Amino acid sequence: MRLGKALPLRTILFPVFVMISMILGVELSFRASNYIAGVSTFGIPIGLFFMIYPAMTKVHLKEILGGMKDIRKLGLMVFLNYAIAPFLVAGLGYFFFFEIFERFGLISSQIGSQVLVGIILLGVAPCIAMVMVWTDLAKGNLAAGVSFVAWNSIIQVLTTPFLVYLLARTTLIIDPLVILKSVLLYLVSPLVAGSLTRYLLSRKKYFTGLLNLLGGVQILALMFTIVSIFWSTGSGILDHASLIWMVGVVMLSFYFVLFHLGYFAARKAKFDYPDSTAIGFTVSARDFEISIAIAIVAFAAYPYVILTTAIGPLLEIPLMLMIVWLQLSRRNAILNSNAIKEVSVAEK
Repeated sequence: MRLGKALPLRTILFPVFVMISMILGVELSFRASNYIAGVSTFGIPIGLFFMIYPAMTKVHLKEILGGMKDIRKLGLMVFLNYAIAPFLVAGLGYFFFFEIFERFGLISSQIGSQVLVGIILLGVAPCIAMVMVWTDLAKGNLAAGVSFVAWNSIIQVLTTPFLVYLLARTTLIIDPLVILKSVLLYLVSPLVAGSLTRYLLSRKKYFTGLLNLLGGVQILALMFTIVSIFWSTGSGILDHASLIWMVGVVMLSFYFVLFHLGYFAARKAKFDYPDSTAIGFTVSARDFEISIAIAIVAFAAYPYVILTTAIGPLLEIPLMLMIVWLQLSRRNAILNSNAIKEVSVAEK
């Protein structure tokens, strides 16, 4: 019987790694701008694949199929993702940009209106890629996270046009091929690669060592992806640096509130830490690729809408990593508390 351990040094230094990666990416966006197109086209997808693939080596397909049939978990996830999240992000965006930033003269009404639409676009589509990375890093139920992603990839095709029309008053048709491409790149291909790795090597003596090695690969891929994202967009977005922190305030509030709404609602429903963590990340992480695609297609005449959706991925990774760090601390506290209770019972 052992007490929960202290957080590992790698986890404690997460924010430092992220900050260094962000600074390096911005520096490269100025010093190596000729490579931006290649980094955006190839660097980010490669980084995302190697972030997700290590997580998929830990997943059993039977657990994923079982998760897709769990009505209670799915019902809570769907309710929070489609009945709460879009309206919460719209409400937070309106409150901060019109009740605070505009009133203090930090932004004009015209630009604020465009930014609000961009924030709404960031909030309507749930994530179908990186949510698995956050769930894995925070020791959540990865199989449940994959099953949630599979459902979200189907549901958002139907709900996104309706939600965009309702909140941003724009009629559009979502091309299912855009979502299918993301599903194939960031869900199916890492899942197939991870399943093959597990099938071929799970009985080998070195499989545990391989999983530990892939855990290091995942962290390196995360740092590489951050560098790539800031490299591809950093120089242009820094021209609107004030907008970054204003959008950041809204999105941090959104992620923090919605994650904890999902996490504590799941805990209230008697789900354990891994399941609750998977639900929390699934309902808070957003699909910035879909948001950017909608902005370019439907709001080409409004540059601040597109700019806001481009800021989204710059902010999501560091903000979600903050929540990962918080969850690991929370998990450690739960383990310590459970261990102390077990010791008390044993002594009696």
